[in-house]
Amino acid sequence: MLIKLFTGRDAEQRRHWVNRLNWVLNQELDGLRIARPRALIERPYPGYVMELMDGLESLQASLDSSRVALQNGTGLSGYLATGGLRRRLALLRELATTLAGLHARGLAYGDLSPANVFVSKSIEHCQVWLIDCDNLCATERLGHGHLYTPDYGAPEVVRGERGVNSLTDAWSFAVLAFEMLTHGHPLKGEAVLDAEPEEEAHALRGELPWVHHPDDTSNQACEGLPLELVATPRLQALFEDCFNAGRDNPLARPSLAAWADALEAAWALMLDCTAADCRSSFYWNEARQCPFCDHVAADGLLLAHAWYSDASPEEPHLDTGDRLALALERPVELHLAPVGMHGYSEAPLVCEVRLDKAGLHLAPKGEGELTLVRIEDGKTFPITQPQTLPAKVDRRRGAAAGLLLAHPAEPRLRPFWRFTW
Repeated sequence: MLIKLFTGRDAEQRRHWVNRLNWVLNQELDGLRIARPRALIERPYPGYVMELMDGLESLQASLDSSRVALQNGTGLSGYLATGGLRRRLALLRELATTLAGLHARGLAYGDLSPANVFVSKSIEHCQVWLIDCDNLCATERLGHGHLYTPDYGAPEVVRGERGVNSLTDAWSFAVLAFEMLTHGHPLKGEAVLDAEPEEEAHALRGELPWVHHPDDTSNQACEGLPLELVATPRLQALFEDCFNAGRDNPLARPSLAAWADALEAAWALMLDCTAADCRSSFYWNEARQCPFCDHVAADGLLLAHAWYSDASPEEPHLDTGDRLALALERPVELHLAPVGMHGYSEAPLVCEVRLDKAGLHLAPKGEGELTLVRIEDGKTFPITQPQTLPAKVDRRRGAAAGLLLAHPAEPRLRPFWRFTW
């Protein structure tokens, strides 16, 4: 249980806060991972009780422990102890999905920061919950003692020009995502960290370029992990859109749905380093090399995804550009949706694939229908029970096979996966 009380002395602010809390109680938040009030408190101060699952901690605690390890010279030990890159992508994906759902209902969160996000303590799990639901608003909200959390406020909010809304949520999320992935701040580069404190205020007001500005290097990044190491090109483009054009034009900021899609696609590219003294997770690359220790993983299979529709028989296989990395002994579920789309895991499950030394195992799931396609001649073979593509096929570098998925619930949507060794 968590308790939040309003202890301010201003009677008008107290009345406004209580009214907003009562308004929140009447909002439709079912299906969103937001800790809602379970009981109201009237005395000695107005407030409410939130119920959270056991085994959660604030994201701030996780970030602090990881950052301290990096600053103390112990390298990535803290980064790995809190789940590494794979878990960070999963947590951010869940957070972006919740915020996208909130925005789709015409609501904004209002004060997004690591202190208001609770996540699983165990790195084996990726539960994400937002607390402090009294921050919610339907339209732009100004003042009443509530502004923003330092470092996470959008420039227009820091300057006092605008109130919080869904576009300021988009900024705060991008800052939080950048911090989680790199352990740096998108506005605090060389011009800030080696200067007087006033320069930090200028940066947070949007008066300095962001640390990866493509043309202006006056405030370039000087701490944390390299962005290209922890973010796909698609994620890097979203950061650029938000912190460059979106710094002065809030409408240029990527939506939370766009972030959720890109994070889903990035998570699908994860491989785990097989070096015993590394344990990092990293993005699939042609060399299959872990960038954190340079160890080459001999076993890694890339699944190239294409979207198929009966509506386009003249060009049935349309490459979406999204990919899925498959590593030894890590089962992967294939759903009836593009892998680079948030909500992918909620689409009908059709198949599970698993790679081991014996080969690639294919197992139909649910009501799905599978068809194996031999790429070299186009011949098809229905799969009605678990089958294995022998390991000898794997050794033929460049060999390819296709897997066509279908489901009676969506007969016109047929994902096609091309497996290339």
